[in-house]
Amino acid sequence: MPMSEEDNFDDIDPAMLLEQAADLEESGNKEDAAKMYNEIGNIYMSFAEYEEAHDCFDRSLTLYKELDDEVGMSDALYNLGVAQINLEQWAEAAETCKTAMEKFEKLGNEEGKADSVYALALANLGQGDFDAAMDLFKDAQKSYKAADNQQGVASTMMDMGNAYADKEDWDNAVKMFKKALKVYEEIDDKAGRADAQSLLGDIAELQGNQKKAAEYFTDAAKLYLEAEIYEFSREVVERAESKMWDIPKSTRRRLRKVIDDVIDALPEEEEEDEDDEDDFDEDLL
Repeated sequence: MPMSEEDNFDDIDPAMLLEQAADLEESGNKEDAAKMYNEIGNIYMSFAEYEEAHDCFDRSLTLYKELDDEVGMSDALYNLGVAQINLEQWAEAAETCKTAMEKFEKLGNEEGKADSVYALALANLGQGDFDAAMDLFKDAQKSYKAADNQQGVASTMMDMGNAYADKEDWDNAVKMFKKALKVYEEIDDKAGRADAQSLLGDIAELQGNQKKAAEYFTDAAKLYLEAEIYEFSREVVERAESKMWDIPKSTRRRLRKVIDDVIDALPEEEEEDEDDEDDFDEDLL
């Protein structure tokens, strides 16, 4: 879901920031404390520490309520709902996201409304209400289109595809992934295109169409490489290569060069590990 996907919090210590937020709250500076708790919650989310994130968003929400700050409340509610979704607290998440949606709507914040409707769809899906979730995903798409957020439109399509795939409704899953792929192509999102191609490859493989699976995996590997997501590129190129003897010779010849080019361009796994270690050492200095 939207909200802080591109933020990089690697060099931040949230525990230290929590102390600062508590000091602000104790001194009576509720506004800055509320903002800081909300930001710290996003940091914890980036580390997948959802319990800690939940507590921070909850504290932020409490302070915004005391300040009667509708804008702050809407943001904190949405973030709290996302944390609850990640904790699989489906009923609580649905209630929180619905309240966030109503507040964003009241404020005329179309982007926030779209995000909260999207989150509400995921909460309903988690509760097993497939039909309600699909309707909400469609509503989220409309809101994202109104806000001219094509990334949001594609993301909802991907989740709809995944929901259909979970029900083994392969035709509708393929349809949604292809729609998402088209949007990702329009906005030149290589990682998004790779994700869609990889999922289409999964379905082709499950249906026994090894030729199509190999083509999708090869395309995905090339796109992941271009997006510098090397781990995923390596994974799908290996899956593509494993199918070389299960596909027609003409297809094998066509894909072989692309696969070899991807493999040659991928950094050695040891080099990646060394780079990670270097980054870690620099962080300590």
